[in-house]
Amino acid sequence: MNKIFSTLLVSCALYLPTLSFAQQKNILPQLIPFPQQLEAGPGLFQLNGQELGYAIDPAFSSTSLPAWINQSLFGQLNKKSVKKTNATLQLIKVQGLSNEAYELKIDQKGIQIIASSEKGAFYGLQTVQQLYLLSGTTGKFALPYVTVKDQPAFKWRGVELDVARHFFPKDYIYKFIDLLATYKFNKFHLHLTDDQGWRIEIKKYPKLTEQGAWRTYNNQDSACFVKAKENPDFNLPKELIRTTNGKEEYGGFYTQQDIKDIVAYAASRQIEIIPEIDMPGHMMVATKAYPELLLDSQSAGWGKQFSVPISPWKESSYTFVENVLGEIIDLFPSHYIHIGADEVEKDSWSKSAAAQAFMKEKQIANLHDLQSYFVKRVNSFIRSKNKQSIGWDEILDGSSDTSMMVMYWRGWVKNAPIEAVNRGHRVVMTPTNPLYFDYLPNSSSLDAVYNMNVVPTDISSQKAPLIQGAQANIWTEMIPSTARLEFMILPRLSALSERVWTNKPLYDSYRNRVIAHFGLWNKMGLRYRMPDLTGFAETQVIVDGQSVLKVVNELPQNQIHFTTDGSLPTQQSPVLNGSLVVKKEGPIRFATISSSGAKSELYQVDFKNDTWKKSVKPNENSVAPGLMATLFNGTFANTSAITGPEVRQEVISNIALSDTVKMPSFGAKIRGYIYVKEKGIYNFYFTCDDGGVLRIHDQLVVNNDGQHAPIMKSGQIALEPGYHPIAVDFLEAGGGFTLKLQYSLNDSKVIDIPKESFFHKKD
Repeated sequence: MNKIFSTLLVSCALYLPTLSFAQQKNILPQLIPFPQQLEAGPGLFQLNGQELGYAIDPAFSSTSLPAWINQSLFGQLNKKSVKKTNATLQLIKVQGLSNEAYELKIDQKGIQIIASSEKGAFYGLQTVQQLYLLSGTTGKFALPYVTVKDQPAFKWRGVELDVARHFFPKDYIYKFIDLLATYKFNKFHLHLTDDQGWRIEIKKYPKLTEQGAWRTYNNQDSACFVKAKENPDFNLPKELIRTTNGKEEYGGFYTQQDIKDIVAYAASRQIEIIPEIDMPGHMMVATKAYPELLLDSQSAGWGKQFSVPISPWKESSYTFVENVLGEIIDLFPSHYIHIGADEVEKDSWSKSAAAQAFMKEKQIANLHDLQSYFVKRVNSFIRSKNKQSIGWDEILDGSSDTSMMVMYWRGWVKNAPIEAVNRGHRVVMTPTNPLYFDYLPNSSSLDAVYNMNVVPTDISSQKAPLIQGAQANIWTEMIPSTARLEFMILPRLSALSERVWTNKPLYDSYRNRVIAHFGLWNKMGLRYRMPDLTGFAETQVIVDGQSVLKVVNELPQNQIHFTTDGSLPTQQSPVLNGSLVVKKEGPIRFATISSSGAKSELYQVDFKNDTWKKSVKPNENSVAPGLMATLFNGTFANTSAITGPEVRQEVISNIALSDTVKMPSFGAKIRGYIYVKEKGIYNFYFTCDDGGVLRIHDQLVVNNDGQHAPIMKSGQIALEPGYHPIAVDFLEAGGGFTLKLQYSLNDSKVIDIPKESFFHKKD
């Protein structure tokens, strides 16, 4: 038996999801996250009969392990506790392994899990459960022979869910926790309060839920209603709508008993629930219910940019906060309490005479330090309860208490992580790009999540241990339903799980393995974003009387349905099998639809009549390799606004701007020629953050303009061999940039354009 380490997976063939283990020999299982070390053997463990006997080392004192085995392991298979000598499944406690590590062995004798803690034993069980769910077996129990040695790369493997903007009931939270457990996450951050809703019962302040848990429809709800016309996933669940005094209201909240139940359920799955009560901003619900929290002569509502915050100079504010947090601390055994401290409307404080007098009295120099005063005082209270507080990275804007943990989210504040660790803070990485899972996923999303650096490259090895791990954030302004939630996070959640657990460069392997997990999610009754349909461009050209729409579908069991009249495709629409000849201008809309009726993203390709573009013939002595980039300093809304004095020019290869561009925001005009050897239909794939446009022969090929996160857009053009003028306009609005251009010829694979293909005019 040869050892196969996960680092070699990129070169290993993996079995297709439709195959059962019984059809395979010596093939690596499609586990996510993949273990640190795995040895696959030539054989299958098959259970005789319909009963599994298990033995748990009495040194594991908790009842959660047998409870989970009895309730969840191997579905409906009968399980019972037996003596070790008769056990098919053994959980053995040893010394010497780290807290979350485990070892797993499956051979002809059965299943053995070794760990030093219940956490490790549970993660071993999750690996076994995945092997079972991925096995493809139905009536016959069979697991592959494997030997696994495994432990996580990071301590913090988290997911945040905003239940304030849109609410998710307790029963669904259980299902969500099970999903997190499947992928070995250990932190579940609940964003319980915000301007749009207060979702937890506080007995001392009943009006928080009486008034704040229910609302008449707001602008976010209205936006969802509009989108629901084309996608029912945007409908608000009927069970969360009630009628009061003739008006429909939306909402819900967790009772304190609900919270206790949720906490216990999560704990049985080795997940710590971290509550967040956002303060001193994002508290409009609280300030409406209890106006004594408000600023002098102010009223609850919106300030210049965010909601009017509570007053950090009023003792009544601290009485309120401490009373609320006191009940929160009693409900949540978590070591961590999150207090938000993000997006505070400091402009309201600047206009307050009481605030100015307080700052003078306390010798507080500026508004950032006024917020720091509030945060530090709340932190002192939390520490007095033997808890640790967490804040978003705005707590770094003023002086900070290094006992607090920092969650880094503002991707455009590039120095925040290094500033935090240099001050001595522990940090959890949650940057907007790529870990805001409410941002619309696209063809680049999985790559961005999987290949992110959890520890930023500019942090020294000495400071690196302060980076605790990473967390996905799910803000729910435009996520009103469980179906939409699952669609937004899957499969991205699986990519993050492997990044924070395995933390190895196994992306090619992961892309193969994740296909099998679509079937697993079907078994779990989860919605998901189907794999991207590829092989086409968003605009295609009709030349010589026709164009061919070719679509690659990674899940062929889900058929592609299309329309040509602008309507939404349904299961009754024609099926697109691989390719379609198109002879008329206009849009074709298509989507994959599962047998259950679940739809993929809606795709649209616009077809336009065009002609073959003839090459130009520049003087060979007048051109040089590379493209010429002209840079402009400033913040531009779109590429047409790029004007002003030129900062500098530089020659670049492909369209990759050099790392020497240090301006926080700028515009670039990139000019030159692209040389193609063959006549053909070229698909160009243009990824950028922020906006950009691609023109060839002054013809708009790809429009990816505006300020946005990394998005890939595509377009098509018919080129004859030779030189063709190319122009790329690009803007960076802050936060770091992404700029990438690829192409494919006819039906070839998408590749990076060789740098030898680009030229520019010599001075």
